[in-house]
Parts: sequence; structure tokens; C-alpha cells
Amino acid sequence: MKSITVTGKKLPAMTIGTVQLGMNYGIANEGGKPDEQKSFAMLRAAFENGAASLDTSPAYGNSEEVIGRFLKTWDGETPYITTKIPRTDENTRDIETHVIASIERSLERFGVKKVNCVLVHNVNDMYKYGASLAAAMEKIQKLGYTDSVGVSVYTGEDVDEMLRSPQYTATQVPMSIFDQRLIAGGYIRRLKDAGYTVFVRSVFLQGVFFLDPDKVSDPILVEHAVPKIRLIREIARSEGMSVAQLAIAFMRDCDGVSSLVLGADAPEQVRENISYFDAPTLSDAVTERLRSEFSSVDIPEIMKVLSRPKPQN
Repeated sequence: MKSITVTGKKLPAMTIGTVQLGMNYGIANEGGKPDEQKSFAMLRAAFENGAASLDTSPAYGNSEEVIGRFLKTWDGETPYITTKIPRTDENTRDIETHVIASIERSLERFGVKKVNCVLVHNVNDMYKYGASLAAAMEKIQKLGYTDSVGVSVYTGEDVDEMLRSPQYTATQVPMSIFDQRLIAGGYIRRLKDAGYTVFVRSVFLQGVFFLDPDKVSDPILVEHAVPKIRLIREIARSEGMSVAQLAIAFMRDCDGVSSLVLGADAPEQVRENISYFDAPTLSDAVTERLRSEFSSVDIPEIMKVLSRPKPQN
């Protein structure tokens, strides 16, 4: 698998998302949270096949603890680890104390002294605390707890705000064939020009790509997602690719993207996701068609469905 070097550490083109290790997640996930044995097998499958990069957060249930217990059993290359500073609450008085205490707890859970990247998880905290938060994030970098810091964002407005703080050099953004707003608005180009490490989440739009359009009953998805699901299937077939291959190839080759964050429900799916990165480069004509045909997907409407709480097993 291709990789780039970020602050002296190899970052693979695929990062394994670990929210599934700590909680139920994803509209197409019917298996629920895996047990620890299965979680370990998923992590081992990623690391042994070139995807030694993890994305996690204290907000992902007990994901950090699971990773920490796995790392004690792993004698191979240390993975690239990205974690996050959880959202503040009404009791937060000192943002620096909050940030330092949070990363120290995460490091203890992992059983390591340092991670590679730490992101502010809740973008609202960036607006609320501004320069004070950026300074606090820089502080944990100076303390040697991480190589880089940044913010997990959603919109072009968020990118604009983040770029005002020179301390930030990394971000995570939602993008997919369905959701190209940051590409069309020139934001990914600006992040590249600013030297950012850009992680892309929701490449499959939390599993929407894999829904059977004939079995979708939610009226919002029927209106805004089903026609596009049918279209993406049609284009994939015409290219001799699976939907997953098409989705990954499109985002993998987007200029300015560093690594795609992909979750999985089983070791086999991890290995399958990794294999998709061998998909051929899309032709200019196909890329242009994907940009044109999916330029008006109503992502806010679809997110109304995806943001509904998922029942716990």
C-alpha cells in the first residue's frame, strides 16, 4: 500500500477507523460492536497488510482501551495513531487543563508515551475557545505528546476558521463521491497548499453506498439517496469495478488527500478494504462524470437519517 511520510512517520493511504471497536456505528452495520477477539483480529489484519494507521477517540466507547490491549500483543511496526480531544462541557473552565488531561488519559489507555496526531473532536470548541484552544493544542505538541495537531471539521467555513491558527497542520474531513463540497469549494486545495495532513472520513457515507436501493424505506433516503445509489452502481458496473473500489479510487486520487479512514466489521472486510486500494486510476472522463452527476446530492438531508441514534445490542 502506498504511503507518505509525515513528521518522520509513515502514514499509509488507508487508516483503519476504530469507532466500531467501541460502539455500534453505521447504517449498514448489522453485526454490532465486535468482541475483543474479533477486534484484535481486525487490527492485526490491517497492520499485517500495510495499513498500520489508526483513527480513534475517547468518544468511541472503549475503543482506546481495546487498542491499548492489542498493542501489548503486537510486536511489529508501531502504527500511526490519531486520536482526539473530546468535546468540552459546561464544567470546562481551563481549556489547557482539559486538553492536557485528555491526551494524558489517552496515552495511558494506549500504553504509549506519544501519538502521531491529535485532533479537536468537536468543531464547536474551535469556535468557542479560538486562540486559547490552538495554544493548548500546541502545548501538548511541545510536551512531546504528539507530532501534529489539528481539528476534525465539516464545512468550508470550518476550514477557513481552522486555517487562521498556524498551530494546526492536520485535519479530518467528511468527503465521498456523494459529498464533494470541500473539493468544489477549493478547500482541499487550500489545505494542501498550507501543508496539511488531510484524513478523509465517510468515504462510503457511513454505509449508505451499500444499501439495497430496492429495500430502502426511509422517505428521506428514498428521495435523496436511492437515485444516487442506483447511479453509482451503474457507473461502477460500466467501469468493471465494485462500488467500494470506485468510491475509494475517486477519493484516493483526490489531490491533497493524505489517508482515507475506513471502518470495518470483520477482519475479512479490513483485508477487502485494503485490496480496493489496488483499483486502477479512474479516467479523466469518469472522474468528471462523478463530479458532475453527484454535485447536487443533499447531504444535510441524508445526514438527518445517519445522525439518528443507533440501538445498542
